[in-house]
Amino acid sequence: MLKSVFRGLPRVARNQLRRVLRVLPRVGHHRCVEHPLNATASPLANSSKLLVHSALRHFVKTSHAVFLIAFCFHAKASALGEFVPKKENWKNSRGFSIPNPSSKAVVVFLHGSFIEKLDDKCDPNGQASGFSVPEVVRQLVGVEIAGLEVVVYAPCDGRATALGEPIKIDQRVAAIEETLAELGRAGVDPSRIVLVGHSAGGWAALLHEKRYPGGVNSVIAFAPAFAGKKRWRPDIWQQRHDEQAAEIESADRIPALVFSFDNDAYNTPGDLGFLSRVKGTTLLRMPDKAIAGVACETPLFASSHAHAYRKCFSDTQGIVLLEFLHKQLRRQKVAAPATHDHSVASPDSASISTSTLLNVSLGESPGIGNTNMGLPFASAQLAPRTQPQLQPRDQDQAKKLR
Repeated sequence: MLKSVFRGLPRVARNQLRRVLRVLPRVGHHRCVEHPLNATASPLANSSKLLVHSALRHFVKTSHAVFLIAFCFHAKASALGEFVPKKENWKNSRGFSIPNPSSKAVVVFLHGSFIEKLDDKCDPNGQASGFSVPEVVRQLVGVEIAGLEVVVYAPCDGRATALGEPIKIDQRVAAIEETLAELGRAGVDPSRIVLVGHSAGGWAALLHEKRYPGGVNSVIAFAPAFAGKKRWRPDIWQQRHDEQAAEIESADRIPALVFSFDNDAYNTPGDLGFLSRVKGTTLLRMPDKAIAGVACETPLFASSHAHAYRKCFSDTQGIVLLEFLHKQLRRQKVAAPATHDHSVASPDSASISTSTLLNVSLGESPGIGNTNMGLPFASAQLAPRTQPQLQPRDQDQAKKLR
């Protein structure tokens, strides 16, 4: 019977139960006469209670040790942040040390988030969907756009929140401001910084631009989301979601390119329709089965929420990101600077209208571009030595529009 119970347990629980059971033979050596229970109970009762007491005490001690080990591994994963690929000499305990920062355009990638009570996982140079840097962003590394070399930095933030603390998304917005301040001290012009985020990272980027207008050049958001999956979202979190959506919608202008996905378990294109009413923001609608004719391989029980990490997205939409960045960085480069905490250019000059990027029929929601048939786009005029490897379909489309 015990063997069948052991086989049904996970390895960690099985080993821990074995440790607890090992203490049972030793309990008989306790001197019951010295225990306070001996005054009112028989030696047999004392022995039974001591047995339970000792077993539980040992279980708590081993459980505590397992918890601390798990916590240490989790804390190790949540580093401060990394460049992609890793550049050890570009960041140290004193901050950033980016060579020739005036020639760089910095893409700050913001990962997704776990629930409030868990620290966010973060592995910029790894492969985990939602917590690493997707291929469509990695393709930008080293590319020359508007005379600037693109570098990608991925900060790791999003710690578990305690009772009475601001919710995680608000803490992440504050962490973005800290990252921008660090980059500013390293000599990076905020008008050459672009926030790119997935899920909660994309939501935090949009929220940051509302609270700190003109703080960066622009925002690119993949499936922005907040407050968990829509189907299981409690009423209190739905209320917070709606309040923050209204806050973002009230922005005077947010220069942003937002990708939404059909059948996204967190926010559908209809749920993100409020973004189409924000001046300067372009909201694109992506199908869930295939993008521009390339099938999306979605794992069982998964939704289109992580499509930005899949090949169907990186193969077809990489050039769309390049075109957006080219227009944004080129316009900001010739714009007159304005005053801000990080010395940014005027937000009015950092916008791009929907009509300048898209010329497609609208989807079900006003201002949502339907990309099922593919987007018309032009070449980003990249230097030959740094031009990213595009799929043949993208190259053919780019040639036709030259």
